[in-house]
Amino acid sequence: MKGVVTIAFLLSLSVTTFAQYFDFDYFGLSSPGDSIKLFAPNIVSLKNVKEKSLAISPTGDEVFFSGGKSWPESKIIQVKKINNRWGEPQVADFCMDCFACEPAFSPDGKYLFFSSSKGETDIKQYCIWRMERVGAQWGHPQKIINITDPNIWEFHPTVAKNGSISFCCWDAKTQFGSIYKSEYTDGSYADPVKISLSFDIKSSVTDPFVDPDEKYIITSSTDQNGKGGYDVFISYKKEDNSWSLPVSPGNRFNTSGDEDSFDVSPDGKFVFIYKQDDIYWTEAKGVIEKSSEH
Repeated sequence: MKGVVTIAFLLSLSVTTFAQYFDFDYFGLSSPGDSIKLFAPNIVSLKNVKEKSLAISPTGDEVFFSGGKSWPESKIIQVKKINNRWGEPQVADFCMDCFACEPAFSPDGKYLFFSSSKGETDIKQYCIWRMERVGAQWGHPQKIINITDPNIWEFHPTVAKNGSISFCCWDAKTQFGSIYKSEYTDGSYADPVKISLSFDIKSSVTDPFVDPDEKYIITSSTDQNGKGGYDVFISYKKEDNSWSLPVSPGNRFNTSGDEDSFDVSPDGKFVFIYKQDDIYWTEAKGVIEKSSEH
């Protein structure tokens, strides 16, 4: 999995039905407007810690993010609101005995997903785990997706409202990523199937972000006539359920370095950007309309 993290762009963000219940105070911060500013210094963006993959509970009382050393020695850090006051950032209880990264809530906030090598001898052997929230507590983590090939690792889960999970399937031998999806039916996950994205050139594709209604998917990919390294692209779902040609968000967000995917607040108002080992944010007030060529 690539380690350099830096990006984001303004896109059309559909606010899900769950957003009406969202009541996050953003730690009392003023909106960054269309500037890209450091998010929550000393609460989320910490000194001497490498942070990425911010996950905000749809109920607005809990935040998780990846932090610590460089991967694979990553931990998931939690900040929790109790009695209307935010606590200090600390390593999440379920991550005390393992390395883990890239937390993601289900759109209804009932489940927390993450990638971890929990229980593995090889700390690089990451796969997808899930916890269920019961009241104010989280249940025991369960491994839900683990492709048996020891050279294949699973990262960056993203969850749709129908329960399906999309994630990055990373081949450690070839250093090549692909996007896979596992459908959720009758309480169980189907065998993962590769998502077909119409890139011009066959290349590594990583770090998906899927709209909860699956209207679009954001990925990072190499060698697509971009600025260099990994660049970010968006594809829209077409009427036949296939994906449109991936579109670059432009030079402001795709640079000569590696670009990673990003996360969006549950209310659809803000984009969270990962660069320089910190978390940044900007308003998502820009809209990218689906043109006829999409």
